[in-house]
Amino acid sequence: MTNLKLKLVDYSDPEDHFEDTLGIAPSMFRDAIQNGLQYYRGVNKFHPVTAGGSRAWEEIVATLRLRIIENYEGWKAEQRHGMPVLINAKLGKTIVVTSGDENTGVKEETPKTKNAKGGVTEYFVGQNLSLFDEAESDIGNITPVDSHETWVFLYTFDKNKSEIRFELSLPTGASISGNHGKVKITDWKNRVIFPAISFNEMPDEFKAQFAEDSDFFEVQKK
Repeated sequence: MTNLKLKLVDYSDPEDHFEDTLGIAPSMFRDAIQNGLQYYRGVNKFHPVTAGGSRAWEEIVATLRLRIIENYEGWKAEQRHGMPVLINAKLGKTIVVTSGDENTGVKEETPKTKNAKGGVTEYFVGQNLSLFDEAESDIGNITPVDSHETWVFLYTFDKNKSEIRFELSLPTGASISGNHGKVKITDWKNRVIFPAISFNEMPDEFKAQFAEDSDFFEVQKK
């Protein structure tokens, strides 16, 4: 269920709106996405089929953590319950990185996390519940953990539109999806949508490293 009190911010130039990006320059998130694209495009037909997505996520996580820790005080890269996170204990903020579905970065739609997650996602989303009024969310059986605010950095690679869309969003809850307690985050309190990055916007040094036989830009016929 979409939260009716959702705060939606869609910037053409988000550099002037630090308050909506946890005081972090939006260029930090953009750098992480561009580096992820480099690794996503760097695979070829000999790699496992999941290599592009895995490498992109790993690089986005690594770049975002490095940029933020180098440029802002109080942030630490930690491994919590098997999940790599950025945590600022003084601010009471946590950032997790995950891929989103095709609605990621589209202000008229409501995104979900791409793949169903396990108990770790439920744990982190549960941290947000004590921040909101009970009437504002339909959470099910997720139990609040503490008052730490967990934001999700969502991204999606859209081959059909040749662009990457991404947003920094604050979840209010998660819907149970699939078997064995797997969940997808589906409800949001705040969404900060960044301008999409066209595949053609990549720096030349990135393009030069891509394999010539990569079929990344090809749109598969139905």
